[in-house]
Amino acid sequence: MSDISYKIPLAPGAGERASAWRPGWLGRAFSQVCAHAPTVALGLAVPLAVLALWSYAVQQQWFSPLILPAPSLVWDTLSDLVATGELQSELLVSFGRVLAGLAVGGGLGFLFGIAFGLWRPLDIYVSPTVRAICLVPSLGWLPFFMLLFGIGEALKIILIAKTCFLPLMVSSYEGLRNRPRKFDEVAAVLELPWATRVRRVILPSILPSILTGLRLALSKGWKALILVEMISSASGIGYLMMWGRKAFQLDVVFSTIVVVGLVGWLLDWALLKGQHRVTGWSFKTAG
Repeated sequence: MSDISYKIPLAPGAGERASAWRPGWLGRAFSQVCAHAPTVALGLAVPLAVLALWSYAVQQQWFSPLILPAPSLVWDTLSDLVATGELQSELLVSFGRVLAGLAVGGGLGFLFGIAFGLWRPLDIYVSPTVRAICLVPSLGWLPFFMLLFGIGEALKIILIAKTCFLPLMVSSYEGLRNRPRKFDEVAAVLELPWATRVRRVILPSILPSILTGLRLALSKGWKALILVEMISSASGIGYLMMWGRKAFQLDVVFSTIVVVGLVGWLLDWALLKGQHRVTGWSFKTAG
């Protein structure tokens, strides 16, 4: 007796939905998660060890609870700050300041680095002075800047911009000086105009170096932001940290420390992923 098979008609679009959720797709997703599981586990090993040591130190009363609060208390305080929206509002203020400082200082650093790399007289006569000024720590400029700009928003943005200036200037300059000369040879053979050569050849060739400098500038600018907000500010995540210290609420201080470290890491991770996406060819060449 022959087998008889029946075909049940599917609703419109059901075939696409079924193919989108077929076991093969889920299997690939699960395999990717499993492939990254060892890396994630290794990355969490140190934070979990620190958390365990912290909890043990609190249980053994190595320090006074007023100095070292329990992790559970810090978690409750952090949850309250998020629930009330205070943490989000302070982070938005800090993000605005660091982005403004990065745009001003990083943009000027990029222009100065390009100028020093393209024009030799500027590199010889002007670059040493600019580098010497930038190598003075931001705290060294703070009293002078306070006399010039007061203690308002301008002071914070200028100090962050000063911090972000040098990394992008150095990365742009070194990218120009160390880029492969074959790009210039190709541009000379094609007889490209100078402006076209800069836009089509020079800038793309130094893009990996510029993005690396951008990551470094953002990292330094984020740390400078926290410092300047702790010194003279009435808002921002650094101010929240300093307020917790003055009120002797160490749970607030530890909560902001965790947030500052986590946000700084996330910003650097996002820039690194963007750098891999934009200039993935440079990583393949390096490998």
